Amino acid sequence: MQNTRLIQLLKTFSIQDIKHFRDFVNSPFYNKNKNVISLFNVLKKFHPVFGNKLPKEEIIFKTVFPKEEYDYFKLKNIASDLLALGKEYLSVSMFNSNEHIKNKFLLEQFRDRNLDSMFLQLYKSYYEKLEIHPVRDEYYFSKQFDLAEELKCYYSPREPNFHQNLFQVQLDNFVSFSLIKLTRLYNTMLHENKQNNSVFDLKMFEETIQYIKNNKIENNPALLMFYYIVLLQKENDEKYFFELKKLVNENFSRFSQFDIYMYFLHMSGFCAEMFNVKCRTDFAKEHFLISKENFDRGTIEMGKIMYPDFMNHVKIAVRVEEYEWAEKYMNKFKDSLSDEYKNESLNFCYGYINYRKGNLEKALDLLSQSNFPNFILKVQVKILLLQIYYEKEFYEQAFAMIDTFKHYLHREKNLIEGYRKSFGEFARITNELIRLKSGQSSKETRYNLDRIKKDIEKINYNQFGIKLWLRQKANDFKL
Repeated sequence: MQNTRLIQLLKTFSIQDIKHFRDFVNSPFYNKNKNVISLFNVLKKFHPVFGNKLPKEEIIFKTVFPKEEYDYFKLKNIASDLLALGKEYLSVSMFNSNEHIKNKFLLEQFRDRNLDSMFLQLYKSYYEKLEIHPVRDEYYFSKQFDLAEELKCYYSPREPNFHQNLFQVQLDNFVSFSLIKLTRLYNTMLHENKQNNSVFDLKMFEETIQYIKNNKIENNPALLMFYYIVLLQKENDEKYFFELKKLVNENFSRFSQFDIYMYFLHMSGFCAEMFNVKCRTDFAKEHFLISKENFDRGTIEMGKIMYPDFMNHVKIAVRVEEYEWAEKYMNKFKDSLSDEYKNESLNFCYGYINYRKGNLEKALDLLSQSNFPNFILKVQVKILLLQIYYEKEFYEQAFAMIDTFKHYLHREKNLIEGYRKSFGEFARITNELIRLKSGQSSKETRYNLDRIKKDIEKINYNQFGIKLWLRQKANDFKL
């Protein structure tokens, strides 16, 4: 029984769920089959692990039906009934946790049963509660749409040809809801297109953006946020970055936690693009301030933190020499990392910190212990190791790393082609700088330093700071 859907479901139940489900199974409103109760009482003893400790089906059957011979199908039917109750429990639990759905259905029942005073009382109290709550996201407008519809349905048979204003209320709320939903979705699709080269058909995109542009939306900060983020992604104009920053600072309490998460994600993405694509360093401090504000407000983490995000926050801080903050962040959130790549992530972060501080031996040791399945992180580690080999004048190791790196770039199919070419150029130019620095290039064949500098400027991407690093090493070069 341990691999059945019933056991798979029960494994996901918390201790609190098991207690509530026990009451649910024992409630005659939902279940009148005592054999189902008996089966649950057997299984709950082995929660949450179940596994090999779970008795054989024959023993379970004997406990539930002590006077009967083992019948596989009879046990299977009881287990199916318990599984059905488990699904019902999840539905009821979700319903009970959703105040809006409960109130909407209750209003409908009061209306259908002509319980007018109860309807109006509930409508008034729930409407006032919605208005008091500061967040004005798409869910707020969806709830207001539903309330207006319930009120319209209430008045239609009682006062026909009156209260036509409710149609306008519904439309206004529906439009606001739809625009936020659309711009939120456009943002995700634009982000995926930029990050992973995904191709989408952005239906109604131009019409939506033009509508928002032509209409006053100052009182809808959630819509204004996603509108600015769309423009930020489409036009890469820093004025939208600062407009967004001002908007959120002035209306922070009016955004949901998820919207704030998306704000920080896209603002950070813009700063990263300025660094990685435009090779600009003037947004590096802004980039750090975004992470710091996110941290200070307590919105930097949503559940288990993903190790690439963890490492990225550290890199952002270290890039502007905020070492103390980086270690403070790591100490606070290291236990939120999944165990699988916790050590690798910490080795990378401490290795990167030591590299930036000039502790090359320590950095080399730590980064050599960082092994990730993620292809872009593999690239990053190889680049850092190559930079350390160069700076420590470990030229044989550097040549070997360059050869390995080139083969990896050729094999890795997930790399965006532009990144692949830039990384390849980084390896090639580093190779030429080593030959110049070590005297391995003859006067007849060695690259002219001016030519190398021109080649560096032709690199399209500064991912992981490769272009800036090459510039520095070329400028430091003494012939």
